[in-house]
Amino acid sequence: MGKFFGIVIVRPLGLILMGLYSLIQNYGLAVIAFTIIIKLILLPFMYHQKKNMKKMSKVQGEAQIIQKRYAKNQAKAQEEIQKLYERENVNPMSGCLLSFITLPIMMALYYAVRKPMTYMMGLEDDVISKIADAIGFAYDPSSVNGQIELAKAVNDGWDAVSSFAGKGLVNIDFNFFGLDLSAVPHWNQLNALWLIPVISGVTALISSLVMQRMQKIQNPAAANNQNDQMATTMNTMLILMPLMSLWIAFSLPASMGLYWIVNNVFTILQEFVLTWFIVRFNKQNEDSETIARKEREEAHQKKIEDQREKQREMQRAVAAGEVEREGTMSKNASKKKKKGQKKK
Repeated sequence: MGKFFGIVIVRPLGLILMGLYSLIQNYGLAVIAFTIIIKLILLPFMYHQKKNMKKMSKVQGEAQIIQKRYAKNQAKAQEEIQKLYERENVNPMSGCLLSFITLPIMMALYYAVRKPMTYMMGLEDDVISKIADAIGFAYDPSSVNGQIELAKAVNDGWDAVSSFAGKGLVNIDFNFFGLDLSAVPHWNQLNALWLIPVISGVTALISSLVMQRMQKIQNPAAANNQNDQMATTMNTMLILMPLMSLWIAFSLPASMGLYWIVNNVFTILQEFVLTWFIVRFNKQNEDSETIARKEREEAHQKKIEDQREKQREMQRAVAAGEVEREGTMSKNASKKKKKGQKKK
């Protein structure tokens, strides 16, 4: 991981998680509070994305008409579609913006959870090594979960390392209702930690189903016009998301699985609330926007027709000029012919 990413993104999020733990004094509740805070910060972006998706669904029909109109000229088709997006104030890339924001946050939390002594407590590597030596822990800095295991060992042997508290060491209790959130659930070890991956996978499945359902409610026209390829993609995502959630929860410390569960549950509630708000409270605005959009499209079509009519008039004028030139040339030829006959 790059040093810049660690300093600019991971460390600040680690400080937030550390601050929440110091305030709540419960690691599991601190992770839950952290997840909710991040989701609330991202809520306006999610709202904007859903509104933009609704606008996109309304202009897709017009975009398809443009594609058919300029089927033999793709460059012109793309130009007209871009003009359409500009007129309707729609950004087809806005859906990617949320991914660019959420992915670094999830990666940063992963590092903060995996290396709590570095990113939550701000300890230097040499201090961490001294702490490991003080409690006789075989610490491997290159191990994926070595540091969080060391943090757990510090909790078990706090008396031997309490002197390092002045350097920033914090005694973190990873116990959460009987579950060790520093441990990694294993496929071949059936125990209480299995609850986290299972609940994570189930909530991810419910989240995917709810998102599809809310999308149909918010954009019924788009759902009806959905092609086979899009339907296949959505069904694939319906399967992949729970599997990915299950894999994450079985590959990382249980605290990451807890984060994923809270994230899924919040997403379910968020979908219900935002869809209800957009459908109910934005109906009047949407009606006026629809009328304005139709007026803009009619004005645009009139402009195109006017341009075509001007082109046709120019073509007729050119054609008329050529006919007149040909007539003049014929008259001159006839006069020359008559003069020639008189001379004879």
